[in-house]
Amino acid sequence: MLYFLENGCPNCKGIVSDERLGKGIPCENCLPEGKIPSNPSILKICEILEKEKTLKQLKIFGEVEKQVSNFSKLFKEIIGAKPSSLQINWAKRLFLGESFAIIAPTGTGKSTFGLISALLTPKKALIIVPTKMLVNQVETKLNDFIDRTSSLALKKKRILAYTGQKKEKEILEKQNFDVFICTSAFMHKNFEILKSLDFSLIFVDDVDSFLKSSKNVDNLFLLLGFSEEEIKLALKRDKTEEDYSELLKIKKNHRSTQKQLIISSATLKPRTNRVLLFQNLLGFEITRFVSTLRKVIDTYLDVGEPRDIQRLSEEAVKLIKALGKGGLVFVEESYGRTYVEKFTEQLRENGVKAISYLEVSEEDLLNKLKQGEVEVAVGLCHLGNPLVRGLDLPEILRYAIFLGVPKHVFPLMKNEVSFSLSVAPQFLYSLLLSLMPLFKDDERITALSHVNYLRRFLTLREEDLPKYEGLYKKVLSIKEFIEERLKNPEFIEKLKTNEEVFLERDENGNYHLIVGNASSYLQASGRVSRLTTKGLMPGLSVILVDSFKALNSLKKRLRFYLGDEVELTEVNFEKIIELDTQIKQEREKISAEKIDFKNYLLIVESPHKAKTIASFFGKPSVRRYTNLWVYEIPMENTLLSVCASLGHLYNLSRKKGIFGVLKNNRTFHPVFNTIKIDRETGEQYVDEEEIKDKENIFDKADIVDGLRILSFCSDQTFIASDPDSEGEKIAYDIYINLKPFQKNIKRLEFHEVTVRALKKAFETPQEINLPRVKAQLARRVADRWVGFSLSQELWKVFHKNYLSAGRVQTPVLGWVIEREKLSKQHKYRINFTINEYPLFIEVEEKEIAEKLEQHLPQAKITLEGQKEDELSPPPPYTTDTILEEAYNFFRFSTSYTMSLLQELFELGLITYHRTDSTRISDVGRFQVAKPYISEHFGEELFYPREWFSEGAHEGIRPTRPWDVEELKLRVAHGLISFKNYKDSFRLYDLIFRRFIASQMRKTKVLKKNLKLVLPFFAWEEEVIVDILSNGYDLVWTKPHLFPVSPSFTINNIKLQKIPKAFLFNQGTLIQEMKKRGLGRPSTYAEIVSTLLNKYYVYELKNGGLVPTALGKQVYEYLRSRFETYVSEEFTRKLEAFMDEVEEGKKDWVEICYTLLPLLKELNIIL
Repeated sequence: MLYFLENGCPNCKGIVSDERLGKGIPCENCLPEGKIPSNPSILKICEILEKEKTLKQLKIFGEVEKQVSNFSKLFKEIIGAKPSSLQINWAKRLFLGESFAIIAPTGTGKSTFGLISALLTPKKALIIVPTKMLVNQVETKLNDFIDRTSSLALKKKRILAYTGQKKEKEILEKQNFDVFICTSAFMHKNFEILKSLDFSLIFVDDVDSFLKSSKNVDNLFLLLGFSEEEIKLALKRDKTEEDYSELLKIKKNHRSTQKQLIISSATLKPRTNRVLLFQNLLGFEITRFVSTLRKVIDTYLDVGEPRDIQRLSEEAVKLIKALGKGGLVFVEESYGRTYVEKFTEQLRENGVKAISYLEVSEEDLLNKLKQGEVEVAVGLCHLGNPLVRGLDLPEILRYAIFLGVPKHVFPLMKNEVSFSLSVAPQFLYSLLLSLMPLFKDDERITALSHVNYLRRFLTLREEDLPKYEGLYKKVLSIKEFIEERLKNPEFIEKLKTNEEVFLERDENGNYHLIVGNASSYLQASGRVSRLTTKGLMPGLSVILVDSFKALNSLKKRLRFYLGDEVELTEVNFEKIIELDTQIKQEREKISAEKIDFKNYLLIVESPHKAKTIASFFGKPSVRRYTNLWVYEIPMENTLLSVCASLGHLYNLSRKKGIFGVLKNNRTFHPVFNTIKIDRETGEQYVDEEEIKDKENIFDKADIVDGLRILSFCSDQTFIASDPDSEGEKIAYDIYINLKPFQKNIKRLEFHEVTVRALKKAFETPQEINLPRVKAQLARRVADRWVGFSLSQELWKVFHKNYLSAGRVQTPVLGWVIEREKLSKQHKYRINFTINEYPLFIEVEEKEIAEKLEQHLPQAKITLEGQKEDELSPPPPYTTDTILEEAYNFFRFSTSYTMSLLQELFELGLITYHRTDSTRISDVGRFQVAKPYISEHFGEELFYPREWFSEGAHEGIRPTRPWDVEELKLRVAHGLISFKNYKDSFRLYDLIFRRFIASQMRKTKVLKKNLKLVLPFFAWEEEVIVDILSNGYDLVWTKPHLFPVSPSFTINNIKLQKIPKAFLFNQGTLIQEMKKRGLGRPSTYAEIVSTLLNKYYVYELKNGGLVPTALGKQVYEYLRSRFETYVSEEFTRKLEAFMDEVEEGKKDWVEICYTLLPLLKELNIIL
């Protein structure tokens, strides 16, 4: 046993040990030691608690387990097979009383689940479907289900379906039914009848058509028991804090009505503001997930000269005849709708059953493909085309053929001097994005700002712009910005030669800007590789090339969406047939396999990270559970739910025991309680006594409860808090809280937020690292006992209740005070230049300095000898070095730098930033550094270095071979967003260049000795006179070369009085902490911020840190009274001890014995 959790018992909310929770059992008051079952399940435990008459909050979970067991038996009896894992999880949510949306791939059994749920509802159920035909089908199915079951209760169920007969409506009004099935049209026309009935479950199957009518949605919520006033409040645009509080009350009250809603859809596309009702009144959003998983073989075929549309069409017809049914053809957008019709006709003339999107509705086209009436469908390669965005026929569509490379073509009107442009926001936006690779530095930042501005007005028509004076002015200035660049001959030359975006002139003399259309290509080719319940179907894509320039542009543009540059493979006719055969075989194999979709819950620390991870696999659907945002997205054989714990859930009690630690004889057990936050002030509390008089409190116990239910409803739970001892304690707190509800819990650890790292972590799940948890316990108790006891002593002495002391904070304050004293001692620096090369000489004595200043011009200067040398690159950044250099280069405060680093890490752009290791993994060396260096400087300059190899942590490095210019392009395309993109770019650029430099060859230089001689003084310095071969200097600091000359002139002599030791600034103070072994990467910035916030030190304009009178008084008092506990040596020993605890060499409890004398000295314990 390590510690207690107050209010931690999942049954009675009493105090419980981590040991009991880790075994999945409640506290001893609920379940005595002798009653613990050998293999405790939640059902067994509930049965024992019921006998003991102590069953409380676990009761609902025990009941749900029984209901799920009955559901599974009934399901097998009716369907002839066990329910899937997803259906079991939906059943748990149903029996917990939740209303929810089932948004899952086709074939996962959503409708079957809904129908069985309606049968199991003890009261009346309503099923709403889109058409009368479906009403009949559902009625037949339900009656068939009833015939198959042996349950007498279910055999008595009365099914009523409205098919248009008068007697059916009479039965409905008399309420002589248990399950009623109708269309949404019936509900609209007969709402008054339905309103008088009491339904405990409403199941809306295929909710897409239902959502088209706002009135239907309003009526649905009235049926669920909400009032018109409550519906109006949920739809209100600008809600106040009071409104949100009221909505919370409404949600809670609705749970007690026992009315539930389940909606089902595979392709949810809500187009009404009524979706707010689901979010604000039922607590879930109905947003559609869009999976970007694809298993497409991307190829291209060179049709030869001439590469015109006629040649492309002839080749396409040959291919389609050979490949057969299951194809889509995408005509390049610039060829237009007319050619879609022409090519469709050409296919028919050649015996191919083809149809174009122009001939039938989307629904009819879908049905014709499903039923095999047509072999191939033809559309335009444009995001708005129904063939590109709307088709989801994974088992039918197998290949896609592109007539021409998908591209954007921007017509540019040429006048005498330059190009004149349209002012339509959509046109300028797309043009800016296309030109972005050609902009440099500040130009690109300006262009990025324009893109972000235009993004808000993309639907505004050009003719409407003059109505909005300010907007029109701004858009005109953006147009001028582009036109100015197009006037520049150098810019035009770049356009003509650039691989990504280029200028072409047609036979009529018209200019066109051309860029590959990656988004349309990915959407269109993605139609042939969809996720199904069997797995991810493979597909084939063939681009018939009409322009190799456009093909190269497409390759480069695809990297924005798929990470690295996509491999488009050149193929011939025979290879295409061979690949298609392989795909058919793989599809047959997949179809024969049985995959049970699992529901995995992944818990991370921050919502930002949760969203980033879920977005790896597409656009996730979102639901809210209590205070948790849950992002859901399908992976290949799992439905992944990702949510965030919002950091620490628990803190040490302030009121229990000795500052949160209970002492019993010779044992010590900390007591933790959930963190409680004042919503108005942000202040944090722990114990109930502290919040007695507070009203607007957010208790993280709500998050614990939410995580318990989410975990209970999943097949397996993974905890992926940060990979350090602090993150391990968070993981362990979550682990023990979830253990009574979920037996399958694993720890995931990754040092970068990337798909690669996440997949590897899933392949190698771990157990909780208890030595790390114990090290964090030791740290928390040491911080609390030293910090609280000394802080309270300061309050008594100085009568200021905001003062604080700490085992690291106080010695660091002492360094600042000592450094200020040293800074008052001076030495002298003579600055000068030789042939404009800056140099300086430092001396202690004023007389010598003044003499040097006077006689330096008469000095004899020689440049002697020479030697070749190699300059080594600096290692990758660690936390202390990046904090120091971000301060030195940009004057970023340490806390601000940490916030920027956190954002970069959570966006998956850099590795974990709380690290004191410079080690670089194989991934960093060979998958990030090597590709970048090889492409930009040549592979011969790549020199892989592992640096410091101890431990699992890495140095701070980029996760992909993207420099800052590439990052700017991704921001411009809306793929990444920052709170402050300018500062994020600056910091990322620093990290990226330092890392790349660390993996490059040394710079070979020629050095000489520069000698300066006077009768009374001689001085020499080694200087670099030439670079013999480049290395890391190409990305990092270039050596300053001394100018070799037959004669030397000394100028710019200036005498300076300087401190013997300069004041610390934020950066150098952190470097001192690292050097002297105090603090941790996770606490460096926090310690500096505390010293500033407590006004123990203040910052000069030049960044120097100066102790205040208060800081000096506090330090002097602590040093004189408690020197043992605030000394650097004591703190260093504690840090070393904690390292040994983490390595499993020491018992964490020893720290308590070490600190007991301090508590006795202060009369805190006797």
